[in-house]
Amino acid sequence: MSELVREIVEVNAAIDGDEENPVLIVEVEGLAPTLGWSHVRLEPHVYITPPDDGFQDFDLVGDRPSDAAADALTPVEAGWEGPLEDWCIGVRIHAIDNMIEDEVFEPWDEDDTHEDDDDVAEEAA
Repeated sequence: MSELVREIVEVNAAIDGDEENPVLIVEVEGLAPTLGWSHVRLEPHVYITPPDDGFQDFDLVGDRPSDAAADALTPVEAGWEGPLEDWCIGVRIHAIDNMIEDEVFEPWDEDDTHEDDDDVAEEAA
């Protein structure tokens, strides 16, 4: 049975792809409460209505070992990749003891696009 891990240590969220098909990429490092956790993953919250704050929530979960395991904070990591919703401005990752937010920014800048168009027009002249 899946459970939240103990703590989030680091979150990195980025946008890949292009303006027509942006992809949200999330990478997380955390700590599990014991040795032997498996299938550690990010589970996105599903929304009927987009959240007012624009943050996509995820739970960092995994499967606790079925046998007794030593109580020792153990590093775990997980990643998630999927389409970027047009309302999403960041991600929020949840664990038992904390949560961390990370904003995402579009890798393309409208000003750069217009400058490139001007360069092409100058070269054509």
